[in-house]
Amino acid sequence: MPKSLPAIPRLRALLNTRRFLRDPLGMINGSLEKFGDTFKTYIGGIYPGILTTNPALIQHVLQKNNRNYCKSPMHFDKLAHFLGNGLLTSEGDYWLRQRRLIQPGFHRSRLAALTNIMQEVTDAFMLQFDQALKKEDPVELSEKMMELAFRVVARALFSTDLDEKDLQKIGNDITVLQQFIIRQIRQPYLNPWFRLSGKLRQHELLAEDFERRVTDIIQRRRTSSQHHDDLLQMLLESRYEDTGEGMNDRQVFEESAILFVAGHETSANAMAWMWYLLSQHPEVVARIRQELAEILGDRKPAFEDLPKLSYCTQVIEETMRLYPPAWITDRVALADDEFEGIKIPKGVMLVTYFYGVHHAPDLWPDPERFDPDRFSKERRKLQHPYAYIPFGGGPRLCIGNSFAMMEMQLALAAIIRAYNFELAPGQVIEPQALVTLRPKYGIKMRFWKRHA
Repeated sequence: MPKSLPAIPRLRALLNTRRFLRDPLGMINGSLEKFGDTFKTYIGGIYPGILTTNPALIQHVLQKNNRNYCKSPMHFDKLAHFLGNGLLTSEGDYWLRQRRLIQPGFHRSRLAALTNIMQEVTDAFMLQFDQALKKEDPVELSEKMMELAFRVVARALFSTDLDEKDLQKIGNDITVLQQFIIRQIRQPYLNPWFRLSGKLRQHELLAEDFERRVTDIIQRRRTSSQHHDDLLQMLLESRYEDTGEGMNDRQVFEESAILFVAGHETSANAMAWMWYLLSQHPEVVARIRQELAEILGDRKPAFEDLPKLSYCTQVIEETMRLYPPAWITDRVALADDEFEGIKIPKGVMLVTYFYGVHHAPDLWPDPERFDPDRFSKERRKLQHPYAYIPFGGGPRLCIGNSFAMMEMQLALAAIIRAYNFELAPGQVIEPQALVTLRPKYGIKMRFWKRHA
């Protein structure tokens, strides 16, 4: 029997647009309280949509009937315009071919070689962090974690090819481009002005400079006789099964660019939220340090140690439940569909609200409480498989999920062993839902050495 969904009328959705720009989490959460876990609306007051936090419906869209759904061009066309047709932005047969080509390079066994690179970057970061602490001012954690995550991705991609000047220029280019893309997506009515004022062309030139720099690195590596255990080497050596050929320079650039953009801000924000939560829970800090002491003693973690750090992993997972870096996504129905009586017409945008899933009281008892034990093996078995989706789900599950977890485990182990820390007083800590879920006003903390 068809199921009638509650609906927000088009005019009301249009009037809500400015409030959504100002406070998307508050607006969506209020609608969920009023209408339940699934309701009809108009995205941006224009596009017919269905928003849901029902994990079974999300699994249907992202996994079980994923072939009937594509990513919304409203969002990803803007990203593709500047960064190309990589895994995050491509669709259809081309995406599937690229995913099959690149996936083996992200299997955990292949990531073992990257552990040393990650550890070297973390060690270098710790030396700089020590210098910053000598000023005795509170440290802006979100900025520091962004710096650490960017350098991890940069060195994992181009282990020996980036000098400091290139690193800073590429980092600045990506930041400026992301800010502009966010404005294009959130304020589409400004796009004609962006074009007429020259703002669009200004950012296109920035993207062209970014592409030139990365393509130069790719071409230098192709002609080099040296072999490196990094992601660029993996991309260059990957071969299509049907032809035995590799990617051309443009394709390698596109995949590298997407790894840069998708691979650092998500991890950085998760780590910033993690330190905030740990500053409020000394008992969790004590358990982490106990686990590290029992498994590692005084040595640094190696690749084979990381699966043993189960409580550290639970802490990261619970952080991403409360503050999922990718807080929302959408799919467009390619043909009429139905799920448990819910009609999903062709062309409707199905909005999957990950933040709402992670905070749903019927899925997570006392959902606002920080409790890493939710992710113990015993309790994890009781969860719906799509009740926790920080990396998405289905065939388009984030290809770098294991990479991100390794990076965060290494950073957590290094920093929590070296320092005590506390939240600087007098702050408002509040999430800001942009492309990722970041601390709106930052997170200022004090750190001091545990051992003289």
